[in-house]
Amino acid sequence: MHKLGELGSNNPLSADAPDLTSFTCVEEWLNSIKMTRYLENFHSGGITTMDAVVNLTVKELTELGITLVGHQKKIMNSVQSIRAQIRVNGPEGFLV
Repeated sequence: MHKLGELGSNNPLSADAPDLTSFTCVEEWLNSIKMTRYLENFHSGGITTMDAVVNLTVKELTELGITLVGHQKKIMNSVQSIRAQIRVNGPEGFLV
């Protein structure tokens, strides 16, 4: 259960949430979530566009060699936030 004050920070659609659809490249996005250590994994696995990132699954993360559950959760939480923002803002939010 969240305290009332915490809800805004966890809501990807709140006014103060960062616009995750503004990222133009995988490296920029990974840097924003402090996961650039996996940039080579993403590139080697063919995940080179933000369109590919939006369609990621946990299974694919494992196949990319990202096996730490905490890192998978962090990445997938960000992916889900991007998906939520796209649903609200439309796909034209991507600058690709």
